[in-house]
Amino acid sequence: MLLIHGNTDIIRVVTGSAADIEPNISVMQVDGASPPVVQIISASLNGPRASITTATTTTVIDATGITNGHVLNWKHGSFYNNHATQATTLRVEHNDGTVTSILANVNLLAGETLVFTQGGVWLHYDSNGAVYPSVGNAASQAEMEAGTATDKYVTPQHMKWHPGGGKAWGKNAVSGAVLQMTATWNVTSVTDSGVSRVTPVIATDFSSANYAISANAEAATTTYSATTTCLICVIRNATPSVTQFTIDLLEIDIGQATDPAAWYWSAFGDQ
Repeated sequence: MLLIHGNTDIIRVVTGSAADIEPNISVMQVDGASPPVVQIISASLNGPRASITTATTTTVIDATGITNGHVLNWKHGSFYNNHATQATTLRVEHNDGTVTSILANVNLLAGETLVFTQGGVWLHYDSNGAVYPSVGNAASQAEMEAGTATDKYVTPQHMKWHPGGGKAWGKNAVSGAVLQMTATWNVTSVTDSGVSRVTPVIATDFSSANYAISANAEAATTTYSATTTCLICVIRNATPSVTQFTIDLLEIDIGQATDPAAWYWSAFGDQ
């Protein structure tokens, strides 16, 4: 709850875009008697408010017309963005006629709701009715790279920063001697550098050339023989850089170059 003093205080909402904010307010008015007496509440103070459809400042609770010495007990409030697509910043302010304090400040996406509870807590609900976690508890890039914090949550976007997470990978099938971008992650391109040689180009560069590369190849046949299918993958000497590396494929018996049915590779390290 929040106490709003009669004759001076207002609660206003500042919207940053032309969305469709639907406020709903629940207050209780009491006088200065001992014990306080609950007063009759007018419709202008309680219940739904007109939709806010522009970037503007709107007073949602006005106690300036209430008798001095009375207070409004703000029990509950909700601000629902009913717009189909438009998000807006929404700031809730408390003004006593002289000083303004900010009570809440959020970016309200389409279908989301900001709620002030009877317990005095602000909750931000997404369009599915789930409460947003505290942004302040999300792990930063530095914390993800350190990999030691036990009191932070990990967002899907931040998973890539953990040292144990793969930074880039690919499956590149070979069809008619032409390299395919079959499936990749964080890859700009993969260059066919010749028979038995490919060079993946990474989208987000590593911070140095000191990262781990794992590679393998799928044999182009299931009829195995020592002269045609005994293959090994090697990282070509001195090719790893912050943005790319080269993989060679050799027949282990005679060291002859050969193309596989598909290349498989992944890279781990700091970016």
